[in-house]
Amino acid sequence: FKVINDSLGHTFGDQLLITIARRLTSLLRPTDAVARLGGDEFTILLEGIKDISDAIKVADRIQAELRLPVILGEQEVFTTASIGIALSATGYDRPEELLRDADIAMYRAKTLGKARYEIFNTTMHTWAVARLQLENDLRRAIERQEFQIYYQPIVSLKIGRIIAFEA
Repeated sequence: FKVINDSLGHTFGDQLLITIARRLTSLLRPTDAVARLGGDEFTILLEGIKDISDAIKVADRIQAELRLPVILGEQEVFTTASIGIALSATGYDRPEELLRDADIAMYRAKTLGKARYEIFNTTMHTWAVARLQLENDLRRAIERQEFQIYYQPIVSLKIGRIIAFEA
């Protein structure tokens, strides 16, 4: 999406988003909902999903539809989607928790490669919380000057001399 905005301009970026929104809507039932969260992120609420396989079927249809080219002006543009799936059956107290977990799963899908989906599991949230804690701890350690640096020589066995250092 950023490449489209940077190369063709925001007008074409907006046209791309409109086209994607229409394509997503065409794949859904009247009881389902699609909304743009921001940037190039959309969220889809599927009503009455009985089994994870139902959500996977929708994700597969979305992937297939978004692989089709979009014509923007004179340009043919290809898109992919990283999809995060979270099921409300997990027992959420607030809707934003469901969105958070779908977002976590989506970023996991992006990390593992483009044009794929991932299903949220609680380990993903545990990992996200642990990463936040680690980042906070590292920032505090820098502020408190709690790091010490040690250098270790790297010796070439061929020439028997120091050729570099690692820290």
